[in-house]
Amino acid sequence: MKRTAALALFVISAFAAAEDAQIAGDIAGVKRSVLELNKDLYALEDALLSPATTRAALYLSLLHGEFFEPLSIEVTAEGMTPVHHIYTERQVSALRLGAVQPLAEMNLGPGRHALRAVVRGVDQLGQNRELVVEQTVEKTDKPLLMEVVINDNNERQSASAELRFW
Repeated sequence: MKRTAALALFVISAFAAAEDAQIAGDIAGVKRSVLELNKDLYALEDALLSPATTRAALYLSLLHGEFFEPLSIEVTAEGMTPVHHIYTERQVSALRLGAVQPLAEMNLGPGRHALRAVVRGVDQLGQNRELVVEQTVEKTDKPLLMEVVINDNNERQSASAELRFW
């Protein structure tokens, strides 16, 4: 009788363990499905709130950086939230090594926009400098990718900034 009860208890516990494993597997599957759904919803939300007709992005790069060290940047344009960023030593080091910094992703309506970027920093002599880029940009129905490039000019031993489009 004791053997039968022990065997019955063993069989019941084995079924319970198998059932627990099945439930754990089902829960893991539901979690994966929820994560995939969340990813799809985020992509849909991004497409609806920021369609290609209004999508724009702004980047900054520093070529060499021998004659200028950026301390901050401010970018303004009609119909765009102003972009402000203050640089750390680590970020400047990364820029000197060739990093391209994403400054902002924004919505910009189709048409012409007057863009103004002011990069404040110091030159190789430690004097405060401002590099200013003012340009009218044309936003079409395609995404607009812009890059503020700070470039050294060896002949003048100075730096300049320009706006490039990708």
